[in-house]
Amino acid sequence: MSLANSCALLLLFFLTLSLFITCSTAANTIGVTHTTVAVAADNVPLPKKVATFLPSDVSPPTEKYWYSRLPNTPLPKALRYLLQPGHYPSITREFANENVSAAVILRSYRIRRYKRGDKKSLNSALPDSTIFYQYDDLRPGKKMKVLFTESGTKVSFLPRQVAESIPFSSDKIPEILKYFKLEVNSKEAQLIREEIGGCEEPNMEGEDKYCATSLESLIDFSVERLGQNVRVLSTEAGKKQEYTVSAAVRMIGDHKAAVCHKMRYPYAVHYCHVIADTEVDEVPLVGADGTKVKAVTVCHLNTSAWSPDHMAFQVLKIKPGPAVCHFLDSDTLVWVPKKDKKMTP
Repeated sequence: MSLANSCALLLLFFLTLSLFITCSTAANTIGVTHTTVAVAADNVPLPKKVATFLPSDVSPPTEKYWYSRLPNTPLPKALRYLLQPGHYPSITREFANENVSAAVILRSYRIRRYKRGDKKSLNSALPDSTIFYQYDDLRPGKKMKVLFTESGTKVSFLPRQVAESIPFSSDKIPEILKYFKLEVNSKEAQLIREEIGGCEEPNMEGEDKYCATSLESLIDFSVERLGQNVRVLSTEAGKKQEYTVSAAVRMIGDHKAAVCHKMRYPYAVHYCHVIADTEVDEVPLVGADGTKVKAVTVCHLNTSAWSPDHMAFQVLKIKPGPAVCHFLDSDTLVWVPKKDKKMTP
């Protein structure tokens, strides 16, 4: 064998050996990396916000459905935020630790019962602000401390197809908790039980209610009850301070209205109800710092069918029967039929 051939064979041997060592090292490195990632993943806590999986043929809700059903009704600000991509998450697992507005505690639309004489429960629930008032209380110059805030979870609407695929009933609580990866004894789990339980409570006399889990179902419920010739209003947000009624209260709807309260839930759900003998008013307020707020209030003109233990009666120190009025949170929607313009001869 010539010297040249021997050198060539020796060079080929070292090249092969070098290639083998490189490949083995790379494989081992990949294996270690994979193992490390797997171990790290086991130690990573669940995300606070659960990513929403949307199939390619499912799109987030937009304003189009609103204007297809309500072509002459402007989209209220309280809903516009829920349709802005990225403004709020679609789903969250942490919704029990948010700031609780007084309306959440006192939910006037839900007949919560407090034991007579249970002063500790009552005092812990009562806010240091005005919510309930009697029909003739609000006159120009009247001063009161009011807090206008959002009562529901800061989440956007899910597409209707996705929302309808998620269970929403008391007998499906275990499935719901599993879906959102919530512990059975967590505060969030208790809130889910309470909110769904409120949706399933029997209607009051003259009440028609529905819990809307999507934008489309929210619109459909209200349009089917009140028609398409409606106004949809919400209270402007304002900080907690002393406000003065700056002018006469203006009635903007009487006899019938639909009120939709945003609930504390992992995704956007609204508790909507239509109650007969209802008056909707707009109250012009001026804060101590000069801030002007147009507050939307609802007056229930006949409370004779309400529980005597309702929080409103304990706050106002009255018995069922007289009109009871209350302020609404800034994420609550009020639907009122537009008044027909009188035909001129």
